[in-house]
Amino acid sequence: MAKTVAEVLWDVLAFHGVEQVFGIPGDSIDLLLESLHRDRRIRFVQVRHEEAGAFMASAYAKKTGKLGVCMGTAGPGAIHLLNGLYDAKLDHAPVLAITGQVGLPYLGTDFFQEVDLLSLFGNVALYNYQVIDPNQISVMADLACRQSLVKRGVTHLSFPFEVPRMRTKNPVRHYSIVNHARDSVPTDDVLKEAADRINASERPVMLAGRGALGARSELVKLAERASMPVIYTLPGKGVIADEHPLTMGGLGLLGAKPAHTAMEHADLCLLVGTNYPYLEFLPDKADIIQIDWEASQIGRRHLVDLGLVGSAEPTLKALTEHVTARGPSAFVDRVTKERRAWLEALSERAYAKRPAASPVNPQMVASSLSNLADHDANIAVDVGNVLVWMARNFRIKDHGWLVSAWLGSMGFGLPAAIAAKIAEPERQSIAVVGDGGFAMTMADFVTSIKYGWPVTVVLLNNGRLGMIKFEQEVHGMPEFATSLDNPDFAAYAEAAGGRGYSVRRPDEVEDTLKEALASDTSTIVDIYVDPEEKPLPPRISFDQAAGYAEALFRETLGV
Repeated sequence: MAKTVAEVLWDVLAFHGVEQVFGIPGDSIDLLLESLHRDRRIRFVQVRHEEAGAFMASAYAKKTGKLGVCMGTAGPGAIHLLNGLYDAKLDHAPVLAITGQVGLPYLGTDFFQEVDLLSLFGNVALYNYQVIDPNQISVMADLACRQSLVKRGVTHLSFPFEVPRMRTKNPVRHYSIVNHARDSVPTDDVLKEAADRINASERPVMLAGRGALGARSELVKLAERASMPVIYTLPGKGVIADEHPLTMGGLGLLGAKPAHTAMEHADLCLLVGTNYPYLEFLPDKADIIQIDWEASQIGRRHLVDLGLVGSAEPTLKALTEHVTARGPSAFVDRVTKERRAWLEALSERAYAKRPAASPVNPQMVASSLSNLADHDANIAVDVGNVLVWMARNFRIKDHGWLVSAWLGSMGFGLPAAIAAKIAEPERQSIAVVGDGGFAMTMADFVTSIKYGWPVTVVLLNNGRLGMIKFEQEVHGMPEFATSLDNPDFAAYAEAAGGRGYSVRRPDEVEDTLKEALASDTSTIVDIYVDPEEKPLPPRISFDQAAGYAEALFRETLGV
């Protein structure tokens, strides 16, 4: 007997390595889920909000490189997926969204929950179609999977209600992906020219992004051979261990002072796996060499002197063979000395003595977690002040690092930690969140309990939208609408079936984190941190200082 549209869909997804689908059941996707329920190859993960499901699909794809899949019903369910899908789009994560739609006779009649989903998904999805004819499904499902995986982006298939039960006459079609772009290496003459430029430079630096995470060993070998300091972007944290002597830390407003110093004085900058958009942090007068496996990305942000089209791992390996080995230079000595001083200053600030009854220093939480977490734990960090403290004070070893980088969406941390636990159940999974971001997706803490996927939620609770408060003040505006009245998050953890801890004193932090990290169930460690601790950039401009002073003056006067 011919297979149904739903059966063919799951056949194709299973062929492409899909192991779970995140979503909420309902009306217009019930026929799809009926078939999935009978198919034992793919697990359905019931979430509490479709946005969290899309975040999980995005984080799973970022973590594994495999296809993440999420589902939503017609109307509100599909709409809820969008935020997580934009996170995947902007961070180049392969995700397929499956949505339901009203029945065929009702299309175009403004029926209950009818939304023009193809228009809605038109900007976020690079492949975006509605399945109408059952004989379309095999090719369309295969194209959706392959385009998402090859182009590293979002695809979308929508199914009117009755279509999943229709039977197809066509045989199932699917194709293995052989993506040679991921193994590509520039020609030898281009590699030689790049090596010659590096050899001739006196102050080379490397800026590495998330695209270099799979080339960590090759990146370190080139850096050591060329005596080249390594700076990383925020999503690229982890391309080199923070303990390595050539690591300068991150770049940008959340970055490290020695990274800025190295970049300012560089005479050559090698970009690997990044399309860094903040041009003000890149050197004005330096050779720029960019490595990217996608030719269209070369020079997209910054004029480059030489572009190398190739995948990071084999290209770095081939380039290293042409680079002349050399010892540390005066430039390297200078920036590594500044790096040591910067780390000492961070540590002193983090562990500065405070009265026992005072709020906890948030930097201390990040530093303590760095010492206590397993060396290979997966760390999912939400957006806000918490990301500043973790970017600077958490010392990467072999950890996984998950952030909502280019969308910068609050609410990402908890779903991402759950997705990381699904992807790598043997590793610790830790969500580091602020009170504002956690409240947006906290309902899915229950999901981790339901499925027995223990995650540790480290919650920095400052009773406000701290980053927004600081942004207002930098612009000379008094604080407005940033205070938060929070529930008892520790009590919520207990009510959900997990464990909750409430920490109000600095001397309670380390012991509580140790206990929570050792738990066999999901935990929330609600740490009351100092709301006045400011996420200052590594260097403060006059305009920022003037704006902040004006805001404090206006707050004092109440105007």
